[in-house]
Amino acid sequence: MTERLDRIEAILDRTAQRAEANTVAIEGNRVAIEADRVAIAQLHSTVNSLVQVVEIHQLNHEATGRNFEGIVTELREIKTEIRGLRTGSQSILEHLFGRQEKGE
Repeated sequence: MTERLDRIEAILDRTAQRAEANTVAIEGNRVAIEADRVAIAQLHSTVNSLVQVVEIHQLNHEATGRNFEGIVTELREIKTEIRGLRTGSQSILEHLFGRQEKGE
């Protein structure tokens, strides 16, 4: 009978040790889960910040594109004006030099 009780006691001791080890492991897992929860929350916040930065850059890019198109249009208009001035000044020069040659 004592042999049987000794085996039962040994089984109970091993069960208690396993229960204690499981309790320690559960606590460790709880701490790890909490750390993961905090890290995930920080990651979520970082992703939201990056999305906001991308949206701002997208708006800036669109505005820059519109500004560039406006500048190109203005340059074309200036180029047209320069051609007109060149044509006008060429006519004036031809007229002046034509008079001077005839007058000489």
